[in-house]
Amino acid sequence: MLQPVAIITGAAGGMGAAIARLLGHSHRLLLNDVARDRLDALVQALRGEGMDADGLAGDLAEPGVADRLAALLGQDDVLRSVVNAAGLSPIQADWQSIVAANAIGPARLLAAVDPLLGQGTACVMIASVAGHLGPRDATAEAALAAPLQPGLCDALAPMLAALAEVDGGSLEGHAYSLTKRAIIRRCEENAGHWGARGARIVSLSPGMILTPMGRREAESGRRAQALVDATPAGRWGTADDIAATAQFLLSDAASYISGCDIRVDGGAVAALRGRRF
Repeated sequence: MLQPVAIITGAAGGMGAAIARLLGHSHRLLLNDVARDRLDALVQALRGEGMDADGLAGDLAEPGVADRLAALLGQDDVLRSVVNAAGLSPIQADWQSIVAANAIGPARLLAAVDPLLGQGTACVMIASVAGHLGPRDATAEAALAAPLQPGLCDALAPMLAALAEVDGGSLEGHAYSLTKRAIIRRCEENAGHWGARGARIVSLSPGMILTPMGRREAESGRRAQALVDATPAGRWGTADDIAATAQFLLSDAASYISGCDIRVDGGAVAALRGRRF
């Protein structure tokens, strides 16, 4: 019997680890993260809980890392679930690194798993409500639609500078919102290709989630805190909220859901948009 496998990137982060713990009860886990020590600790912890887990440390944006991760599937394995939870936020890195982590890395992952797609494969790409709330730039979106083309950052630099000049935002903030919107668009655009293989792909946009990264974002500026304050649910989201939604989206119960974005934000985007009327 073929063994279902889940590939999870950004696995050592709060959301990635929570998703791994849920999927580990029904999948063999192939985990990736740039933080080798935290990844190794997670793999050992999951094995201690009786799960079949292996890890590959590395930066998905670097050529070959995603291919090596996909190559860990054995002949008795079938790729059942893919989760991309890897990414960087505006307070974690410069804008070029954000583009690499949030645009180039996911593109390399999707290219690496493409030959492995089959009936029942499902993918959840973690996006963000920033992809819904940030300013739109058609030229930047066109550049991000082909993230593996050379010169992506050179093409984006003047566009990001222009956006920052208009609204006083940071280059990092605009890079984040544009790359997260690109993930949403990529899932929409890939739905047909995946569907032809019997597979599904969706994006999941968290709101303010109570992870170390989320808390740092809220403490770093007024925009993040405003999003927390606007959430009709009246609380922070948790990594478990995201993991439970991802588990559902990857399951057969969600077999008619593909090519769309699922917001897990406590109603924040709806509330903020409602203020405009």
